[in-house]
Amino acid sequence: MVLLIFAVPVVLACYFLFPRPTLIALVAVILIAAAVAIYVYVQQSDRNGSASLVVGTSTGTDGCLDPAKPIFVQFTNGSDRQANVIRFRLIAKRPGFSIEAYSDYLTSYKIVEPKGVYGTCWALNHYRGLDTLPGSPSPKDFTWSVEISSVDFAGDG
Repeated sequence: MVLLIFAVPVVLACYFLFPRPTLIALVAVILIAAAVAIYVYVQQSDRNGSASLVVGTSTGTDGCLDPAKPIFVQFTNGSDRQANVIRFRLIAKRPGFSIEAYSDYLTSYKIVEPKGVYGTCWALNHYRGLDTLPGSPSPKDFTWSVEISSVDFAGDG
């Protein structure tokens, strides 16, 4: 904002002293700013499009034998880019209910190749986990789902 307070009088003074060069410089600055804005928009659109092709699913306790890591989560990378980091939310709901009984934000640093699949069992957070619920339910008692928060791809700066 302070820069704008100083820039407006300088541009006006230059315009009155040198109208044609000032207009040419102003148009050049506007064109450069527009080109940068379009470039950033295209990059962000491409990134969001690729991120939407990474899907997370959970089969609950199916396939997990270790009680310390009871929930199976699988990521499918449907994009043409290598996924380096996947941030997601693991959610548990009681069957037939819409309210979340458990949720936690987790991060996978496992590289998932383009068109690749990666699945593993995850541990639950004991401080906000199922142990705090009345009746101490088992992970088998819930329907599990995954919401992808963000994806970092190889080559992203």
